[in-house]
Amino acid sequence: MRIIVKVGSIYLAKIYFTDGSSYKLRPILLIKENSFGDFIYIPFTTNPNNRFSFKFSNSFLDFGEFSKESYLIIDKTCTIQKSLLERKIAHSELPNP
Repeated sequence: MRIIVKVGSIYLAKIYFTDGSSYKLRPILLIKENSFGDFIYIPFTTNPNNRFSFKFSNSFLDFGEFSKESYLIIDKTCTIQKSLLERKIAHSELPNP
């Protein structure tokens, strides 16, 4: 069965440590699908002290909610394979480019 992933979806994803030894499940916002079928994403944090973060309110969501105050780390865009997406937890409508 093929999983359909949409831009604007918020997933818990396997984010590997830089040494590749292990991973943590972290929330991410998918912002664009690239030409290889991977997704460009922005990670979330609960740390309000990151100077490049943007407060993300539950009011931005079409469904789902964050139980803690959350921030997008806007200077840390990354790419992820679909296979590392564990579970959709929310969705936010993003404007079409």
